Amino acid sequence: MELVIAFLAGFVIAAIGIVAPGMLNMTIARLSVEESKKQALLFALGSVVIVFFQSFVGTYFAKFLDTNPHVTEMLKKFGTVIFILLTFFFIYNGIKAKKKENINVEVKDKRNRFLFGVTLSSLNMFAVPYYAVMGLMLASKDLFHFSILEIISFSLAASIGTFAIFYIYAVFFKKIEHKVTLLSKNINFFIAIVTGIVAITSLVKILS
Repeated sequence: MELVIAFLAGFVIAAIGIVAPGMLNMTIARLSVEESKKQALLFALGSVVIVFFQSFVGTYFAKFLDTNPHVTEMLKKFGTVIFILLTFFFIYNGIKAKKKENINVEVKDKRNRFLFGVTLSSLNMFAVPYYAVMGLMLASKDLFHFSILEIISFSLAASIGTFAIFYIYAVFFKKIEHKVTLLSKNINFFIAIVTGIVAITSLVKILS
């Protein structure tokens, strides 16, 4: 029963954490519209591999992170820098795309979408503290006991829950690609807005 609770908790917590438009799911939307659903799902698979390890590390070291808040703060600061850099990166890509006469230009290298997902998901340094906090919250309600089997069950469910949301993004945006020309033409700017908001709010929290 404990494993079932851990699995259900991991699925729900991961889905809630990723359902809002963010760097990863908006990238999946862009790949689905500009390339194909298959490429978007390859990216998603790469991302959820990292999610498994992030949720595992977060829950496994939850008590350590709780008793050493400076570690969590360091991760948050590093993540904020990453999001600032990503904001400028997507703005640059958006401006470069605007200069191209043919917006439907074929992307030459599509071989590494899985690795692209692995890389971009690895940059999400907020995931580990997020899962640590959620694990501690569940433990405070006596719903999670940090056994290795529960942690694996939780982490596996977190990966499945994340992929489920990614799949919805890939399918949804692919189906309405002809109705969202504004989004498809300016997707890099939309992603830059999202990462910019995350960077600003994180910076404000750190400074305060």
